[in-house]
Amino acid sequence: MKILKIASLFCLSAAILSASSLKDAIENATLDGWIRGKYFYSDGRDGSGQGYQMFFLPTVHSGEVDGYSLSVGVFAAYGPGVPDAVTSDNSIGGSRAPRIDQSSAPDVFNISNLYINKNFESTKTTIRLGQMNIVSALNAGTSYGDRGLGGMITNEDIPGIKLYISAYDSWMTDNIMLMMNQAFTYGIGNNIVIMGVESNKDLPVKGLGFKLYYSWAQQLYNLMMFGDIHYKYEFENGLSIGVLGQVAGTVMNDGARFHTKEGSNLERYFSDLNDPTLNYGGVAKTRGIYNLQANLKFAGYTTKLGYIGSFGQGYGTMLDSKGAFDVGGQLWNGIIAGGIMGFGWTGAGAVKNTNLKAVYFTHKYQLHNGLGFGLDLVWVGGNNRFPYMKKGSKRIGDNGRNRGPVIPARAGGKDSDYGKYVRGKGNLTADSEIVEISPQISYKFTKDLSGSVVYSQLVGDMLMARTVVTLKYNF
Repeated sequence: MKILKIASLFCLSAAILSASSLKDAIENATLDGWIRGKYFYSDGRDGSGQGYQMFFLPTVHSGEVDGYSLSVGVFAAYGPGVPDAVTSDNSIGGSRAPRIDQSSAPDVFNISNLYINKNFESTKTTIRLGQMNIVSALNAGTSYGDRGLGGMITNEDIPGIKLYISAYDSWMTDNIMLMMNQAFTYGIGNNIVIMGVESNKDLPVKGLGFKLYYSWAQQLYNLMMFGDIHYKYEFENGLSIGVLGQVAGTVMNDGARFHTKEGSNLERYFSDLNDPTLNYGGVAKTRGIYNLQANLKFAGYTTKLGYIGSFGQGYGTMLDSKGAFDVGGQLWNGIIAGGIMGFGWTGAGAVKNTNLKAVYFTHKYQLHNGLGFGLDLVWVGGNNRFPYMKKGSKRIGDNGRNRGPVIPARAGGKDSDYGKYVRGKGNLTADSEIVEISPQISYKFTKDLSGSVVYSQLVGDMLMARTVVTLKYNF
């Protein structure tokens, strides 16, 4: 790790820092990030697939010189987000096998962060310029893979309040990159602005917290908003009870289109959804989701009971499939990868006449020896246009009880048949009522190394199970 820090900082800093400043920058450098490995196994009437996913995301931060610092990070990823109708037979490929071979969109090795930071002594303000991860309540679940070229400013001069604004000229979210199912790289050129205000630990009202975020994207959406307010009351015996309310809404631009690489699946996304001959149903102009929750915590045990509902023409409201929503469940909003499930703004809920409702009840118990247990119970219903894995898509395609492909890029058709469902190659959708039962076990080997096993069973209109084994190391 020390060699990585020194090499990265020397190459990037030598041109802009004096000899003494470069020495300080290297000696005071820090390294953070994580390594994660996952194994997926899905089986059942409506799903199959197994495979590995490996992530490596280190970022080196130089020491500050007159308030300035430089950060550089890499993102190495191998393996599909969710293996769908594939096996792990060829996962290793041999020690000299190329990983970046233009045959699999999720496989990447790239510079994830390359930016200059400026911290001001006279004010609690930070300015960041360059290529960076997009970090906001609108994409909290995938910020590690969401990147933009632009700038970000944060300020915490007001006690208990954090102010945030960012703007990007070119950007891409990890979910969109995955769902468009193409191996070549491209970006989104629609200018995007994200602004937010949220509480921090210094808020004078004990137990109260909030978040409010707003975004606008040129010729994509006129408004994307997320609000959160929560309150926790702590008793003297260690018991705490809390309530949480969250809401998100998106209003699309009437002429929405992506400014992106010509000929890409992303370029034609909106026109294909609105094409009456493809029968997707058209883009939902207004979308909304809300989440109401009560929670309790005592002596290592945490439980949450909540209800999710929607409003507007659809329920696709967030830059990723979850954002900062605090909801239960391990599988229902991630049956297939890439933000197509859940609250993603370009996924299943982006189409007219869709809605979602769900009830969740979660339980977690953490022992002092690092061992933890959990159980998530979720019921999901509504005209939700739920995506099925390829195995389940064959079944609902054969019986005719479906609402067509989830998005054109995942329909299976190519060339003149692009956007049309091809049996065994595409993902169909159906309004589905399902119940998820997900027991879990976790263990913290050290402060930085943890592992978990999650088994999820879906019953109802969709029958399938998935086991996910995860190891993660933070540094």
